[in-house]
Amino acid sequence: MTQTHILAATLAVSGLALASAFSATQPAMSTLSQLQRVSSVGVAVSRTVTTETVTPFTASRRTIFSVSATSDEATEDSATDTEGNSNSNSNSNNDSIDLLDEVDSIFDCVDTNKDGQISQDELRAHLVDEMGYSKKYTDYLFESIDTDSNGSISREELGFAFYNFEALSMYMTFGIGGAEITQQNSFKKLAQNSDAAPEARDKLLLDDLADLIFDMIDTDKSGEITREELEAHFDSVTKKLDSGKVTQQQANEYVQTMFATLDVDKDGNICREESRTAFEKYDFKLLARTFGLKVYQTALV
Repeated sequence: MTQTHILAATLAVSGLALASAFSATQPAMSTLSQLQRVSSVGVAVSRTVTTETVTPFTASRRTIFSVSATSDEATEDSATDTEGNSNSNSNSNNDSIDLLDEVDSIFDCVDTNKDGQISQDELRAHLVDEMGYSKKYTDYLFESIDTDSNGSISREELGFAFYNFEALSMYMTFGIGGAEITQQNSFKKLAQNSDAAPEARDKLLLDDLADLIFDMIDTDKSGEITREELEAHFDSVTKKLDSGKVTQQQANEYVQTMFATLDVDKDGNICREESRTAFEKYDFKLLARTFGLKVYQTALV
């Protein structure tokens, strides 16, 4: 059994719904062989999303896509940066996600009626209902990507947007994290650093993804995730679920499972390097789901 299977199986056996909390439709899981493709048992989610954010696109390769920060109200991350944060250039892991390779999978996810075009309603369903953005921002993004103004987004137009705009912000907006990630100051700085290095702007280092999630959970910025911080994160994520779906026992099992999996040196905390190691060791999309991030539905298929 692979390490990815072990992680998924452990979470599934404990009855946790966190890893699949943001999938609108999740197939039932009946055999171990399915665990690589499905992160946990399917559970309905609350469709009420109130998060508002400014556009995450801080720069682009053509001026038409530059946006004022006043297009939406942002929820600012007031936490101060600490040494060794996600914007550090000292990442030791060079494994990366080729963002342009993800375009087709994301397009197929958003194009729910499979007609080969993304309609405005389909984009709203994905970005507003699933990824936490406002209708105003989503409509602006639709008009920006629909370059021929025919009322729909083609596969080629989405690919052009990933290439011609800021691929990292496009990927996190459409694929992993959504507004919960792109509103963070740590992400904004990562995006700025990526734009300053043209050779890296179409890549996302796994270390950087791990650091973005780590910084979201490490609320006291101590450089370590405590059990209390992981419990608080679990609580904040599961509040998005239908009431009554998650018990205190499941919360305890989640924390115990995550620490058993990630706390390699068994010192009672999860450090940044242990988080990075996990993203090297396990499937990054599965792990992102396990941490409660919104991941586009076909990501594990």
